[in-house]
Amino acid sequence: MKEVVPKTVVLANTGVRLSNLEEQLSIADGAVVGTTFKQNGKFENHVDVRRVKEFMDKVKTFRNKL
Repeated sequence: MKEVVPKTVVLANTGVRLSNLEEQLSIADGAVVGTTFKQNGKFENHVDVRRVKEFMDKVKTFRNKL
């Protein structure tokens, strides 16, 4: 997509986790994240602030390397 329409924003829409974050953000501009932020990684649970912080800290570290 980026080669065909270079100014298009590409988002990874599902399945982005700590374990694949760098791989996903290597090809996408951002991500739609849901279950990864939930307590115990379960959709029906509340958001776990600790999980959000850990994820976003890794995003910041990755982006600072670019």
